[in-house]
Amino acid sequence: MHRAKAMTIAGTLGFAIVSVIVILGGAVSLDGFVYRTVAPLSGPLFVYVTELGSVKVLIALAFVGMLYWLWRGDKLEAFRLPLVVIGTLVVTQLLKRVYGIDRPLIDAALDATTYSFPSGHASGSLALYGLLAFSLYRRKYSPVWVAVLVALLVAVSFSRVILNVHYFSDVMGGWLVAFTVIAGSEWIIGRKNR
Repeated sequence: MHRAKAMTIAGTLGFAIVSVIVILGGAVSLDGFVYRTVAPLSGPLFVYVTELGSVKVLIALAFVGMLYWLWRGDKLEAFRLPLVVIGTLVVTQLLKRVYGIDRPLIDAALDATTYSFPSGHASGSLALYGLLAFSLYRRKYSPVWVAVLVALLVAVSFSRVILNVHYFSDVMGGWLVAFTVIAGSEWIIGRKNR
């Protein structure tokens, strides 16, 4: 429990630090470097990859995951998954409104119409694919499934930068939001199990 509490605090502080850097314009160089590095990958493939981080897909897969955990007899993990995913998406949307940072490119076809920071695709992907990877790893499932989920998380998150609808700092912010929510859920579960 102490580790989960420390990670929740660390995630919150990490997000606060990244948000200050973004507001002060300190992420511009890194954002530009990452975009120039990944931009050559742009193409139709990442238009499809990015859809795996859309709200509809994330919520649908979270409920599929819930059914899987219920089938496995793990009620705690079953209800935790959709709560973490939906909670992360809600917190991300609230933070977007608070910061009000414009995107590099507005594109309704790519679910890119709201504010930029933090990235909802990045936060939602870590909340879903990252939490699933963590849960499977902890239960000693095949490392192949864990690797596939981590690859999905990275691919969806970076697709937003590749398609130029988010800055890399938005992705980092999104990851920190989801990390904090996941760590917070671990902390809550630890307190209830004491």
